[in-house]
Amino acid sequence: MTFNPYPPEDEFDDSGIESGDGDEAFEQPPTEVSQNSDLFTRKTSDNYWADDLPSSRLPGPFDEDFTGSARPSTTSTDIESGQSPSSQPMSRARERQLRRKQQPMAQMQGSRPTAQIKPSDRFKMPQVKLPRINRMVWAFIGGIVLVVVVVILLGRLSDNPTRRFPNAIWIGTEWTYEQRDETAVKGLADRLKNHEIGTLYAWVSWLQADNTWRGADNFENVQNFVTQFRSEYPEAELHGWVSLPVEGSGIEYRLDDPAVRQQVVDMSLRVVNEFGFDGVFLNIEPVWDGDQNFLALLREVRVALGSDVPISVAIPPDWSPIAADIPVPPLIVPGTEWSSEYKKSVALLVDQMVLMAYLSGLNAPSDYEQWVAYQVETYADAVSELGEGTTVIIGIPTFDAEPPGHDPYVENVVSAVQGIRQGLANAGITADWVRGVALYGEWTTTDDEWQAFRDAWVNAP
Repeated sequence: MTFNPYPPEDEFDDSGIESGDGDEAFEQPPTEVSQNSDLFTRKTSDNYWADDLPSSRLPGPFDEDFTGSARPSTTSTDIESGQSPSSQPMSRARERQLRRKQQPMAQMQGSRPTAQIKPSDRFKMPQVKLPRINRMVWAFIGGIVLVVVVVILLGRLSDNPTRRFPNAIWIGTEWTYEQRDETAVKGLADRLKNHEIGTLYAWVSWLQADNTWRGADNFENVQNFVTQFRSEYPEAELHGWVSLPVEGSGIEYRLDDPAVRQQVVDMSLRVVNEFGFDGVFLNIEPVWDGDQNFLALLREVRVALGSDVPISVAIPPDWSPIAADIPVPPLIVPGTEWSSEYKKSVALLVDQMVLMAYLSGLNAPSDYEQWVAYQVETYADAVSELGEGTTVIIGIPTFDAEPPGHDPYVENVVSAVQGIRQGLANAGITADWVRGVALYGEWTTTDDEWQAFRDAWVNAP
């Protein structure tokens, strides 16, 4: 979802405007080598604000503005105080992280057993002579003990919530802006359960260039969807998807504007308190390494929502890391990545980092698999240093071709999952911080892709 934070244009068109793409935008991606020699040529026009609704992607990593420079951004307060980005105080975030580390966490599926150490010397229990008591008395005492143990175990089980499936998915306006009957919603819930998807990033709105929220007339329908879906799938966790294009065609960098950040904070509060979501999913793009304004926004949202409301956030991949021995996109400036320290700074402020492992701009599935494996390993390593509390979800693509960044022959469910598995193997014990996979997005996932996801990830040993 990096630089493609929204479903295709006609999916978001709540004003009845017809998309010029027509039905061709929803054709299945190719399943064999693409024969289109122009697939990775740059689009001649990518005007983000061209129409009433956003185009299918923000100014991307392969656009001129992106490839020309990858600048970090600092707040005016940082400059005046003379503090470097890495010296910013993180006391509240770290204090929250420590509290979360002290809370017991459910053992994730497939986690490693703790090795037991065998004592070097043999030890014999002392013999104890019990007084001779009638066997009926012993049987009575044993029965009482058994009943007590059963009652305690049942009590603990009743207090534990149902295990949430580890995977996630993005859903668009066809669910949140449109009224759907119970049969359709139940069908969606059943499909997600069958694919072990327990978290939804459900579309709410995006902040337009004039700092107003798109689709406000549909917010009542958003609230109705939350109620309707929860009745069919109460175990799922619903995150309201809120987007902020930071800069792009026709818009100046605005994350340093306190009023803009407050808009996002206020909408996050509405998402939870008014619309009824369990948490908020923030898609703020683009964010360069070391951007202190992004950290400021996350702090402000965290303070407003409190420590118990889950915050998930879209995270860009390390497109072209310099020190890594992996294939990198030829059109991306070398060194377009987040430092380990900045990754950890973000992780301290959120509950879930959703890594968007696509739009690599690579030309071969094997190259893409290596690239994905690196993303998994580097984020797992960074987050693991903080201890328990923040987890990583790996986003994989099911959307249509977006040249030059995304070729479905190269980037697809199977190649993405193979890269993830390799990354988990490379990560070793830190792989425990990667908790699942997220499909982007539901509106373009074909039946074949659902089956591929089930075969390659859900049912695979």
